[in-house]
Amino acid sequence: MSQNGEFPWTVVVLTCQHKDSVYAFQRELELRQQRGALPGGALLLTVRDRQEPLGSGGATLNALLVAAEHLSSRAGHTVVTADVLDEAHILILHTGRDFPWSSCSRAFCWLPEEKPGQKVQSPVCVLDLLLDHLSTQICPGSPPGVWVCSTDMILRVPTDFVLSWDGFSGVRVLAVPGDVSYAADHGVYLTDSQGWVRDIIYKGSREQIQQALMPDGKVPLVSGPVFFCRSVSEKLLQTHVSPPLDGCTYLGLDSGAPPLQISLFLDVLKCLCSDLTQDQFMGEDRAGWSSPASPHGAAVRTGRAELWRILRGAPLSLVYIPGGRYDYLTLSGKQHVDRLTSDWTDRNTLSHIQTERLLSEGARIINSVLDGDVAVATRAVVQHCHLQGPLDVPSGCLLSGLDVSMSACIRRLVLSSDIIIQGHRIELGELMLNVYTVMGAHDNLQVSFNDSSASFLNQSWSVFFSSLGIQ
Repeated sequence: MSQNGEFPWTVVVLTCQHKDSVYAFQRELELRQQRGALPGGALLLTVRDRQEPLGSGGATLNALLVAAEHLSSRAGHTVVTADVLDEAHILILHTGRDFPWSSCSRAFCWLPEEKPGQKVQSPVCVLDLLLDHLSTQICPGSPPGVWVCSTDMILRVPTDFVLSWDGFSGVRVLAVPGDVSYAADHGVYLTDSQGWVRDIIYKGSREQIQQALMPDGKVPLVSGPVFFCRSVSEKLLQTHVSPPLDGCTYLGLDSGAPPLQISLFLDVLKCLCSDLTQDQFMGEDRAGWSSPASPHGAAVRTGRAELWRILRGAPLSLVYIPGGRYDYLTLSGKQHVDRLTSDWTDRNTLSHIQTERLLSEGARIINSVLDGDVAVATRAVVQHCHLQGPLDVPSGCLLSGLDVSMSACIRRLVLSSDIIIQGHRIELGELMLNVYTVMGAHDNLQVSFNDSSASFLNQSWSVFFSSLGIQ
């Protein structure tokens, strides 16, 4: 990974779901700026999503408005002006819904990797990996405009990947190869021979997905990132004064506009696809998305009509990255354990291990202290823990956020394979409370308990834990 962010971001916006996350997320961005992962002159903003579900498209429009407001104010303007976009390089990063395997969303999910060359070693999370790929491989050379990307996935780009921007205008999407079977749960781009996007197929049938086959036998997955050139970015900014699209921004909602849910890919980008007519775009049902036939169908159709009026005509092109990889962070516990124990070069990350010979080759230790004889099997993960042996962590287990006092409880329980135990430290005023959750990695059962009930694990909880496979 690179030691600093080479790309000169003007504004970096991180959206978040909960208002209580704003301060913490803002602090995380500032820490990355201090470490050099983000340029020192970049304006860092954390923007809370509105309580109403506005979708990735609505969150993008709202974040762009907030960024333009700050840039306009910095330039001495009293109103929002599109002139501030002329030389601006804006990055909008979306954090999605809650993630059960990280207290702070998928974006801050730690990975078994270190970033060498820093004065102070620090953990690497999904956000860091994404920022590095964007700042050093994907975005360099791009003209002023707006980049938008989700933080709900791990994106891998070959080290020799170079993106050309000669003669570019309009909107550009990046895609990595995927199997037809994997693409059934995701979206794929359907393109012509020149790389122009004809349509976006979301959770389509096998026959529909196969239409998008590339010469290498793979299909181009909808995997982020998206770039809007300066002229298209200005059109996006106009939506905050265009009913009903103003219902996607905080200004519109504060003024009484009804909330409108739009998708970045299935609405904003879909209206640029060359195969679609206006009637098809406005009347299409999108799987899992707002429908023109729903109780809010009139607003959906009107919103799509406005998107078509404002954006239609901007060219939408695809960049296909052979050798690139995309791993969406699903809610599956087993898949998450598999993800952390596969394809990483570092077995131990920022950890102190007293008896390393007890660690199997396929085990992963992240930001933890293991005192005494702590054996960790292949395909097991210990992160953010202080454990005291003797203790055995079987294959498929994930232990996270456990302090040394929990070691005795776990020792008495005698763990079986594929069990996830997490500890969360919660501050309620002056009260500090440790809350623990236990779940089968196959997501079949879950129980929570706190400090006061932890001493009864071998008693009142024994029947409950035995159903998870814990003796």
